[in-house]
Amino acid sequence: MANNPAKSGSGLSALVPRPLKRFLGMLRRALIYRNYDSSAYWRKRTEAQGEARVLWRNEAYNRCYRRRQQELIEAFLPEIDREYRVLDIGCGVGTVAKMLAQHPLIRIDAVDFPEMIAAARRENSSPCITYIASSAEDYFDSQKRYDLVLSSACFSAIRDITSLRQAIRNCAAMTAPGGRMLMLDPFHRWNYLARSKFSSRQVIALMDSLGFTCIRKSGVLFWPYREWLANSDFPPEQIEKHFHRGERLLKVLGAHLWADYKILEFVKVGKVRLKHDLSNIEHNCHRDTEHTENRQPTSDN
Repeated sequence: MANNPAKSGSGLSALVPRPLKRFLGMLRRALIYRNYDSSAYWRKRTEAQGEARVLWRNEAYNRCYRRRQQELIEAFLPEIDREYRVLDIGCGVGTVAKMLAQHPLIRIDAVDFPEMIAAARRENSSPCITYIASSAEDYFDSQKRYDLVLSSACFSAIRDITSLRQAIRNCAAMTAPGGRMLMLDPFHRWNYLARSKFSSRQVIALMDSLGFTCIRKSGVLFWPYREWLANSDFPPEQIEKHFHRGERLLKVLGAHLWADYKILEFVKVGKVRLKHDLSNIEHNCHRDTEHTENRQPTSDN
């Protein structure tokens, strides 16, 4: 009987030690950038369970990141004394929208593919959230003006750069004068970490052309530890310990440069002069840039 090629291939694969497989996979990622239909990829991800649909395989790591993400977003929000409109672009299954909905004056429009929106409506419904089925690059409503536009790894997940730019332009146009855009996105150009090959510098340049000023540049998730832990089989207690150790290392080595997820905060200036001293804000952002660029560069170029 002739050998079954599939079985024969899987048998040979089983002979390769797991550490060697992992090393070869890492080497392939570093050398070869795979460009594919990211929209089809994310639609398919809805077939998984839990936070693995939008984050990583290790749910303990996902819980650590979600707690840190909530801390960052809550620290970012201003004192709110009126209705505050938020666009959660690329909302996934609605986890972040539900975080925001805890505030009684925040009203959220949450946008994602129909498959994600269906899950979000089932699992994270709220009277304060309006779920909208659309791709990020196609969503635009000329009647909407948002106080805050939030991308939690949405923009960086769009591998087609033309579509990525269009998504950012649309969101920028829907941001109210004096409003903010906050991006917690893995922007990289290095093959190994890149989702879309688009760097923080390119994002800042694009936002500048759209009438926005960068007022914060930082990061979260020390990328070597994120790579090590996020899809591992480590138990929760080890994940917790290593996660916090990685974030401490991130602060020491450079919070933006060594982060997997870059934190970029922008304010829409346009023709409106804000109460802030914009010259000082710009100085602080450029100073942060110089601080990180004087260190050993890794992925953001």
